[in-house]
Amino acid sequence: FFNSRTQNEGHPKWFVLGVGQVIKGLDIAMMNMCPGEKRKVTIPPSLAYGQQGYAQGKIPPNATLIFEIELYAVNKGPRSVEAFNQIDKDGDKKLSELEISHYLKEEFARDGKKRHPSAHDEILADIFKKNDHDRDGFISAKEYNVYQHDEL
Repeated sequence: FFNSRTQNEGHPKWFVLGVGQVIKGLDIAMMNMCPGEKRKVTIPPSLAYGQQGYAQGKIPPNATLIFEIELYAVNKGPRSVEAFNQIDKDGDKKLSELEISHYLKEEFARDGKKRHPSAHDEILADIFKKNDHDRDGFISAKEYNVYQHDEL
């Protein structure tokens, strides 16, 4: 067994749940937690660092990890279903160039920063280059949500 209590005691760690920023066991253990909730979880090696261990963290191979977790807060990120639905004005479950362009204009107006007129077009082109994986001219819900995790 390996207990990380002494390594990070007193220092909250912020991360995006379900995107591989932490070991799979923590992603699973924290699902459906509410702010203020505490849990003690035991994570087997198969959902932690497995046979290879994690030398940098001084975790030996085949270690079972024990965590005491307290969830301080939950925030919805920019890749949430709510954000997608907000951009998807026509509700067709895909984002067109026009929808994303409109969203960018709203965001630019909201933050009030001065930008070169070409910035809008450059950012829009970059969004499609990085997210329109099938190159059909739309960003589907699946393409938008690059942080989907394996279903349990």
